[in-house]
Amino acid sequence: MISVNIDKVTKEFKVQLLKSIYKKPSLLRGIIVLIILFFSVHTKIFAFADSEREPIVWNISFEGNDAYSGIVLRQVIATSPPSFFQKRFGRTDEYILNETELRRDIIRIERYYQRRGYHNVEVNVEVESRRKEHRKNVIFTISERAPMRISESNVVIDAPDQAKREITESRDFERALSRNHYREGQRLQLIQMPDVEGLFRQTLENLGYAWPEVDIISEIDSLSNNAEVEIRLTPNSRTFFSEFIIEGDLSVPEKVLLRHTDIKEGDPYSRTSMQNAQRSIFNHHLFRFATITIPEQEQDSTLTALIRVREHLPRTIEASAGVGREEIVRGQVAWRHRNINGSGHRYGVSMRASFIEQRASTDYLIPYIFNSKSSNVSTLFGTHRLEPSYELLQAGLNSSLIYQIARNQTASLSYEYSINEELSRDQGAKLPENVLSYNISSFMISGYYSEGLSREPRGWVIQPSLEISSTFAEADFKFQKINLDVRRYTPLTRSTTLAARVNAGQIFYTQSETLPSNIRYFTGGTNSVRGWNRQELGPSIPSFDEEGNFDTYVPVGGRATFSFNLELRQQLTSIIPNFGMAFFLDGGQVWENIDSLEERPVQFGAGGGFRYQSPIGPVRIDIGYKLNPTDEDLNIFNGVDHGSPRSRIGIHFSIGQAF
Repeated sequence: MISVNIDKVTKEFKVQLLKSIYKKPSLLRGIIVLIILFFSVHTKIFAFADSEREPIVWNISFEGNDAYSGIVLRQVIATSPPSFFQKRFGRTDEYILNETELRRDIIRIERYYQRRGYHNVEVNVEVESRRKEHRKNVIFTISERAPMRISESNVVIDAPDQAKREITESRDFERALSRNHYREGQRLQLIQMPDVEGLFRQTLENLGYAWPEVDIISEIDSLSNNAEVEIRLTPNSRTFFSEFIIEGDLSVPEKVLLRHTDIKEGDPYSRTSMQNAQRSIFNHHLFRFATITIPEQEQDSTLTALIRVREHLPRTIEASAGVGREEIVRGQVAWRHRNINGSGHRYGVSMRASFIEQRASTDYLIPYIFNSKSSNVSTLFGTHRLEPSYELLQAGLNSSLIYQIARNQTASLSYEYSINEELSRDQGAKLPENVLSYNISSFMISGYYSEGLSREPRGWVIQPSLEISSTFAEADFKFQKINLDVRRYTPLTRSTTLAARVNAGQIFYTQSETLPSNIRYFTGGTNSVRGWNRQELGPSIPSFDEEGNFDTYVPVGGRATFSFNLELRQQLTSIIPNFGMAFFLDGGQVWENIDSLEERPVQFGAGGGFRYQSPIGPVRIDIGYKLNPTDEDLNIFNGVDHGSPRSRIGIHFSIGQAF
């Protein structure tokens, strides 16, 4: 082993340096000596200051933690290290090492393990100095040892034979047994006892027993690390709804409110039915608050439910505004009457306008058709829309039957009849028709499924639709249009999400006439394939000015489309509140028909942007770059470049996520 005395080497170096300095001219020699003395004193002052500073928790690590990761255990303890940026900018004064808190952290970790079945766990802590003495590494060493296992588990039902048979044969009870945390071979985790009690209590309540009792008895052999568990269920009497008490000022008859619960007097009690009834009332447009509870009463076979409600104002005016790269400015004003003639029906008038679309409509909502899950909304509308290649004037009627299968599943059947007039916006383009008048009569079936129920999307989101036009030859164009939109949101960390979307569609059409632009597919834009402007990705034709010179390309759309989006979303809240950033890869194409897929390859756009979480939603700025543009995308005609350096770049600004 080689040992080096740093102080001795440094001292000898200084002596040799000073000897060489004295050979220099006197003025230069004086300046160099002052510099050496300054840095020598300055270094010693900082070294002294570091030695006198209070110890800082610089890093925390765990050893021996096989059952739970360090990420989980960091949430258990109070001691924490500074973040990467806090270390870089010296903001570490709040992370002073506290030995008393470390001892408490040992107890916290032990209790965390013990409540999860590791009753013999042992935790120690060690503090090590880093290169700078005041910076400390905290190391928790965990000896988990063998956990307490359940060697035998029995569920005993204290009820008459008939009731016992009905309970054990029910699907809810079988599901509860499979989800029971206190099964044989599992760890005996005390923290899960309330969950087990709640699981079986809810199961019995959904089977009609409003006053069940659940007791868990365990016999523990600490020497063999085994436990025997008995779960005793006492259902008590079966219960039926006998009365509903309503509190709150109602502007509709009580029967309208009770009908919306889908519960009738004499129906068997069920916790799930009560929760669904409360949710159904709350989702009604008339009510802003709703609860259904069980007041104090005798615990027998009859049950009184208490319904508390508060209504919205009967008439309201709502206004909103926004900005975006495509629409520039948009605004909306809506007037609503929530209770027509005391029926609970809603009537509304709304107008919205932007630089792309102006629309006026009136709608009538019937919130109850077959049951509380079904509703109907009928709308009269007039629309004026300006797209890159055409202008549309439209008036029509739409009527939709909506059925909410579950909280995350919806199906709808709608019929729409519209009168349309379509005008070409570019007279220099040789479109099939510069002015086209037609009507559309179509039925549409659509669905919606969302795996998650939180405000932030999680898991799968699937939206299929099928449109069938001119079923009885009552419209000018007979076609079938099928679409599928599939999205997936995968949380990678607490602040990072990978979002993906695939969208595909096809129009089946056999007539010789060309379909109007309003029916055809277009893609590209802020909420589609970024890098391209609105509807500009896909087939296009050249447009010429009055003198016959090339002007630009005009998109014409197609009858088949495919696009995808892949986006990595990163929150920056720990650095800048409410800020985030995203990186994306988009791709897509539009084809004249399904047989021409080989003629046009999928085109890609990539880029990134920033997000700001405002009170009205995420404000989004994205910059997309075309990876494989065509001559049409770059405005190149007959080998002559009519574009600009920005032809490969798309700037997108909007409120709301891209998908």
